[in-house]
Formats: sequence, C-alpha cells, structure tokens
Amino acid sequence: MLKYITDAEYKELLGVSSIPSNFNNLVIEASTYINSKTQNRIDVNDLHENVKYATALIITKISKAENQKEEIGNLKSQNIEGWSETYSTPEEIEKKLEEDKWSILKQYLWNVIGSDGQPLLYCGVL
Repeated sequence: MLKYITDAEYKELLGVSSIPSNFNNLVIEASTYINSKTQNRIDVNDLHENVKYATALIITKISKAENQKEEIGNLKSQNIEGWSETYSTPEEIEKKLEEDKWSILKQYLWNVIGSDGQPLLYCGVL
C-alpha cells in the first residue's frame, strides 16, 4: 500500500511524541488522497519534503474528524444568555475535512514539480 511517510517521520515532522492509534490506515488514506489529487505524478523514489509534511497534516485532520464523528454531540456553537447550542453533523465534519485537505495541498504542493516536469497540482493545459 502507498505510504508517503512512516510513523517516525510523522513524529519528527510535527514535533509530536505519539501517533494516532490507527496511524497505518490514516497514512494510507492520506497518501492515496494526495496521489489522486496529483494524478499519480509524485516521484516516490525522491519524495519532496512538502509531500511528507502535507501527508502528516492531512493525517492529523482525518484523525481529528474521525474523533469528532465519534463524540456524542459535536458542539459547533453556544449562546450562553439565551442558552442555545448548535452541533455539527457528520456531513458538516466531512465537508470541513475535505476543505481542509484541499487547503493543505494548495498551500504545500502548489510549487512542487511532479515526475512529469509539471507542478503536482497542474491538471490541465497551459
């Protein structure tokens, strides 16, 4: 399976001492997501540091979204005086996750050149 980083690289890149409990699944999911958005143009034999960092950040976002979905009542907003609370639905959490993942790719991979000589996020005609 496709894995752009190891657990040791994850810890080093993010400066953390532990990894998510389901790290193996998350790294495969994040790597596959990045691979699909870059049209399989990442050179796995010469992996750019930005690809590794983006993978680590996406793993963190996916893990956070999974935890939110598991929690009972995902508090989105609260109004104390009128005592109203709003909770996030699983669909809202998933939508936010997709936005966050794409934002990470745009921020870290916009100028990384793929194995075909084109920017990784390039998917059309110049």
